[in-house]
Amino acid sequence: MRPADLAQARLGTDPAVESLELADGRDLLTAAFAVVPFVCGPFSGGSQLVATANSLPEPVFGETVTPAARAAFRVFLGLDGAGDDFRVMRGEPDDFLMFARRIGATWQEGGFTVEATTLTVRFEDVWDLTPPALRATSYGVTVLRDGGDAVLTDIAPDARIFIDLAANGGFLLSCTPTEDAA
Repeated sequence: MRPADLAQARLGTDPAVESLELADGRDLLTAAFAVVPFVCGPFSGGSQLVATANSLPEPVFGETVTPAARAAFRVFLGLDGAGDDFRVMRGEPDDFLMFARRIGATWQEGGFTVEATTLTVRFEDVWDLTPPALRATSYGVTVLRDGGDAVLTDIAPDARIFIDLAANGGFLLSCTPTEDAA
């Protein structure tokens, strides 16, 4: 089942999105599952685009939505460029959502949540999705998260990062190869 079909089945969403007024983490998740048909794109996996991220209204965030969640949601929507690949990695409509968007050899992995929680990001999930010619054995990772940003170096493709999120919070990782493809 495609993520858009899952959203339709669970939430009864309509592909027409008139506004993105996002007061809290629950609104982020409801909107995310509703707009999956707009952000998936016609990538190599063969999914067809119902509409484009350009046809979505600009999100309006409530005061409780953290800056990291706002940044992650904007990347989720593809507002700064659609990229070469997009995947909803995992999530539950009333709890959290994690996604990944690739532009060239760089992946942006992000997520947002309703309640404070710890999420695990597994780099091998996106490394396996990366075209072999673009894979590397070492990555630099810029972390934008609730409670402080970080820069990590020499991260292996099989690494895992545990990220603590605030309520109505989020994270965004930019994973860039630090050496030639493997």
